Amino acid sequence: MDFLEKHKINLSITTYNCYLRICKKYIIPKLGNHKLEDLKPIHIQNYVDDLVGILSPQTIKIHINILNLAMKKAYRLRLIRENIVDCVETPRIRKFKNNIYDKDNMVKLLKTCENTPLKLPIYLASGLGLRISEILGLTWDNIDFNENTITIDKITVRNEGKVILKEPKTESSERTISVPIEVISLLKEHKKKQLEAKLKGIKNPFNLLFYDKNGQPIAQDVLSKKFSKFLCENNLEHIRFHDLRHSHVTLLINSKVPIKVISERVGHSNINTTLNIYAHALKNMDVEASEKISENLFKLG
Repeated sequence: MDFLEKHKINLSITTYNCYLRICKKYIIPKLGNHKLEDLKPIHIQNYVDDLVGILSPQTIKIHINILNLAMKKAYRLRLIRENIVDCVETPRIRKFKNNIYDKDNMVKLLKTCENTPLKLPIYLASGLGLRISEILGLTWDNIDFNENTITIDKITVRNEGKVILKEPKTESSERTISVPIEVISLLKEHKKKQLEAKLKGIKNPFNLLFYDKNGQPIAQDVLSKKFSKFLCENNLEHIRFHDLRHSHVTLLINSKVPIKVISERVGHSNINTTLNIYAHALKNMDVEASEKISENLFKLG
């Protein structure tokens, strides 16, 4: 716990709170009775093995990461002779395949969300590839109606039960991107409605695009649940709200937009991140490239 408190400065609020919960609920009760110098690889291995079948491999990976960070710190301070976490076998994590909407499903979704409160969030996710936390963190000073751009410089996170605004996790997530004119028109319409609401006494102290009845930022899971319910009520194929972002990127790739441009628009730290996440779409393009070579080179005669 002492290590975690000192390491807090290097973590986002949500990551720190997650690590804190894991330490209190699992690591301290299971390993806290051992002195640091007495810990052996078998203790960590048994701890991990006991979690298999109870928690997902992805969650267990977080437990191991916490222990690894602590042991690395202890090793650097020469409190232990080796990082015993390096000796532990970790559960295999199955590679996650994103569920996405193709162009037809996206068009159907956009038509279905007409005249609903979800229309603008859906357009921002599917038309710009914004993360749900980025959408809910937007304030009106982020919108430039003259240049038709949106600047991403805040996200929403939960902190001790309260939803707050904070800076994005990485520098690359802070970005300014061009916005389709259709989305700009929706934003103008939305701002007009908010101004009318303000005249009626409805407060918006943070100048947010989206806020709850008390004028406070909205939690990400609230929008996610509303989206899931919306899909169910309208007999649309179920995807997560975040999958609209994946669908957006896949559509850009299929439209031959350069990967570097896509990577910068969606706020990835580097092109490799985009390449790794969307390898499935790029594989399809590789097949298409092969067919183009066949058509334009080998079938000339």
